[in-house]
Amino acid sequence: MVSIGFPLWLGDKKRFAVKIREASEAGFDFMELSFDYPWPLPDSFTPKSIAKAMRDAGLNLAIHGSWRDIRLASPINEVREASIKYIVKTLEVAKELDPMYVVFHVSTDQAIREAREYEDVIVNAAIQSVRDVLSSASKIGVEVVFENVPSQFCGSIDHVKKVFMDIEGAKICFDVGHAQIHAIRTSKGRDVDIQELITMWFKELGARIRGVHVYDCFVQGKWIDEHITPSLNSQSIKALVAATKSIGLRLNFAVIEAFKDNEGRNANPKSLIEIVKYLKESLL
Repeated sequence: MVSIGFPLWLGDKKRFAVKIREASEAGFDFMELSFDYPWPLPDSFTPKSIAKAMRDAGLNLAIHGSWRDIRLASPINEVREASIKYIVKTLEVAKELDPMYVVFHVSTDQAIREAREYEDVIVNAAIQSVRDVLSSASKIGVEVVFENVPSQFCGSIDHVKKVFMDIEGAKICFDVGHAQIHAIRTSKGRDVDIQELITMWFKELGARIRGVHVYDCFVQGKWIDEHITPSLNSQSIKALVAATKSIGLRLNFAVIEAFKDNEGRNANPKSLIEIVKYLKESLL
């Protein structure tokens, strides 16, 4: 059966006990703890105490690796190598917490659209980074998956296939919202058929996809509001279930990566009880 997760952030350290309790009561199987800002911490107590609290509540743990300032696809080798060094550091910390997996973005700030002649250099840098991270993760003993992003690199199916399809052992966490945002930004219109989009990614990547991030995105003029708590009637939820069934893709996990509700308040795991139940019953 697919495991259903809810996000938690190190910045929530004053509220993490409440969120963990609510996630457990809502029927979640695990929580995905983000190592982003304000990481690095001056101590190792906080992530360890959070992990212990999760397990005491009957929840498993996964980790979202830092992404701010991390540029695994940078064509500037010094930047890429510094990112790898930092990733290895976080993997060593993660190992102590015994996570289900650790997920990382593969990105760069380089202006690919404005300098197409450097695209192959960036792709090759990303490939080398993925190989380096997988090698380090194997030695440390942590499972790693990589996530598509909404920016200009590793946002398209083309980039993702170029980077991951020829690397043995490379697994993907497919972020539905990121794919939707990228499609909206690169399409002539603003309407995107999300079920068609998910189905395309599933067909192209197949068993490389280990799990998904899913949430709602609202288009407001030129602004796209993302990581919104979905409902049972949400297009993203319905499209995800329909696409898995049409392709026959079995997922290991699905994180409802909601940070806020549609009123801008902090996302509440309790509001997702019915969706957790529905996804457990509906996903293959």
